[in-house]
Amino acid sequence: MDNQSGMNILSSALGNLNIPSRVLLPHQDQSNGIDAVDLHKMFLSPSIKAQQASQQSTRTVMLSTASLDGKYHYDFTNISDNGVTFYRGGMIYNRPCGWKRYAYNLKGKYPDDIWLNGKNPRKDIYSSAEDEWPVSYHGTCLHNGLSIEEEGYKLCKGERNLYGDGIYSTPDINVALLYADTTEEKGQNQKKFKVILQNRVNPKTLQKVSKAENGVGEYWISPNDDDVRAYGFCVKEY
Repeated sequence: MDNQSGMNILSSALGNLNIPSRVLLPHQDQSNGIDAVDLHKMFLSPSIKAQQASQQSTRTVMLSTASLDGKYHYDFTNISDNGVTFYRGGMIYNRPCGWKRYAYNLKGKYPDDIWLNGKNPRKDIYSSAEDEWPVSYHGTCLHNGLSIEEEGYKLCKGERNLYGDGIYSTPDINVALLYADTTEEKGQNQKKFKVILQNRVNPKTLQKVSKAENGVGEYWISPNDDDVRAYGFCVKEY
């Protein structure tokens, strides 16, 4: 799990959205790469609109390996959480068991990191830290021709239109998997992966829609991009 392979996978995921990109080589100026926060927002915007915009522009997104932080990459491939419950932000954290998680380098990107680490150290790995945000997942591609925002809106608005526009994510990685097309890694390996963003979401603005309400799974709705902060992305080889 090195930064170069992680960025190759992300570049391929952007390609699925018809967004041209290139990973900077180690000897090139890494400061020319897109900011990790801006990169994240490319996937949060409705995918169809992203495709349409990319067809009108030939601008290539430059990706820097410096946008990733290898210290926090984690391999969940052979981990099972059966019988164990984790909490983040006061809500159940369904860890991405069976996946590998690449971490973004977010140093200095936000005024503080309380949203990610809490005010004080957690008492153990299972517990929440004070004032941290809960964890959600967001697919990077389309399902039935729709992004997770567009299909989530369609599923969750209901007859009374209780839920409207916003960023749709989910605490269940298996629901996010519906919005993760197969991505072929650029480079020598050319392995095939699914890619899913791992986020923290602002609990103060969060709306929840249960599986019982939409028949697919639990969706979380955040009103603005700033209420959803990706801190990594999960990949699984297929």
